[in-house]
Amino acid sequence: MKKEIIRYDPGNSRHRKRVREILWDTGFGGKPLDPFFDEFDLFADLNVLYYTDYEPHHNFLAVADGEIIGYLLGCTDSDRYEKTMKKEIGPKILKSVLSGDYRLSSRDAKFLLRTAYAALDGISHAPFEQYPAHLHIDFDNGFRRIGLGSQIMQVFFDHLRSLGVKGVQLGTSSFHRSALPFYRKLGFTEFARDRLTYHGYWDHTKETMYNIIYVKTL
Repeated sequence: MKKEIIRYDPGNSRHRKRVREILWDTGFGGKPLDPFFDEFDLFADLNVLYYTDYEPHHNFLAVADGEIIGYLLGCTDSDRYEKTMKKEIGPKILKSVLSGDYRLSSRDAKFLLRTAYAALDGISHAPFEQYPAHLHIDFDNGFRRIGLGSQIMQVFFDHLRSLGVKGVQLGTSSFHRSALPFYRKLGFTEFARDRLTYHGYWDHTKETMYNIIYVKTL
């Protein structure tokens, strides 16, 4: 198997399409979102639109035998990300929801309400001064534990160091059990853990879930 890491190309529509597809196929603890959500474009816009359309030059793709099988979406300024989501992307998506551009099902509405409630309930992040960058990483099912995850992370760390970025953080969930040892192996340490008392996954897991923030000094 030929394996490589490439830069995300915002001018390549295939790159954007594959990022959104992989997100959908892995969005529920590494499993597809089909049992819990219906509107593909809305979920993708909420989760990856910023990285693909607003700050694409810090993204990397994992390729195996010519096929894109994973991605790392990066941001060097998490404060800018939060402001852009609140002032631009969030209102744009809300307007599209209200105008009917997305075809929302009752499951979608329920999921969104629970996610909003969880956010209002308080989710921590590490100090932006110490850990200004953040990332999201996902791999298609069947392509994990083949070395590309560690490789794409190291490429991103080197990229951040070349820009003078001193720290990076990431958010995950205790539901993503297989990912937690992976992050610790790469030198991340746990910064905060918040109990998620009300979330879209809750009815299906029947267990206490936690939002976990990991940090790494570069």
